[in-house]
Amino acid sequence: MTEKKLGREVAFVETYNESTKKIIEKAFLKQGVSYLIKVDKVREMKKGHFECRMKYSFYINRLQTEEAQNAMALQDLDENSINYLM
Repeated sequence: MTEKKLGREVAFVETYNESTKKIIEKAFLKQGVSYLIKVDKVREMKKGHFECRMKYSFYINRLQTEEAQNAMALQDLDENSINYLM
């Protein structure tokens, strides 16, 4: 909780796909980027019923943004499956 008050962590990327989440995790681990994953359950109304999806948001140390960008550039990810927040 202290890190959020000091502003050390920034939202970097988010995805709804679990396999993409695992690829991003491996890329960050290889490059030595410290990260935090925030998981949210997103509900959407679809044709008379609610549909739930999991949203994975990656928060990184603001001093490691360049390393995180390099790690993401090395991955062959579909641009439609991820949303950059920076």
